[in-house]
Amino acid sequence: MTVDRAERQSSVSDLLRVLRGRIPPESTTLGPYKRLPVRCGRRVTQEEIAEVVGVTRGWYRLLESGTTVRASMKLLDRLANALTLTPEERIGLFMLAIPELQLAARRSW
Repeated sequence: MTVDRAERQSSVSDLLRVLRGRIPPESTTLGPYKRLPVRCGRRVTQEEIAEVVGVTRGWYRLLESGTTVRASMKLLDRLANALTLTPEERIGLFMLAIPELQLAARRSW
């Protein structure tokens, strides 16, 4: 079964929104990164995620909106850390975001 680019981007988008939304507003950290005290008690924003992973808010917004952008493994790793993903969630994010990993996994089966 082949997942087309639009479907894959939509899945990455959905996953990132869900993962950002599950971070409790009272959280003082984003993974290993500290949140600013004035932001604690509020929902985690796209801007906060963008800041801690080192991209612009506009670029992160494109990623979370399902627009076709290519994320590096390094960026995906920073996202996974900021969103405190489990090992399974991390693998899922990487598999969705990097189509070559899906192909490699299929070939090894």
